[in-house]
Amino acid sequence: MIWFYERRGSHLRCEVRETLEGDRYELVITDPHGAERVETFADSRALTRRSRQLEDEWRTEGWDGPYMRFL
Repeated sequence: MIWFYERRGSHLRCEVRETLEGDRYELVITDPHGAERVETFADSRALTRRSRQLEDEWRTEGWDGPYMRFL
């Protein structure tokens, strides 16, 4: 799944995907300038906690969203 956030014409992209091995998850965050960072999680609960934490931070910073897109 991919989520987008928008603020004054800029966009953040947040993608959740399984690793190739299939036993871990990655959270890929792409900032408005195209820089990408990847966080890896051993289980979906940890991934969900981190996703919610980021969403709260981004809303506090004025980002609107998430706007979801399924792959």
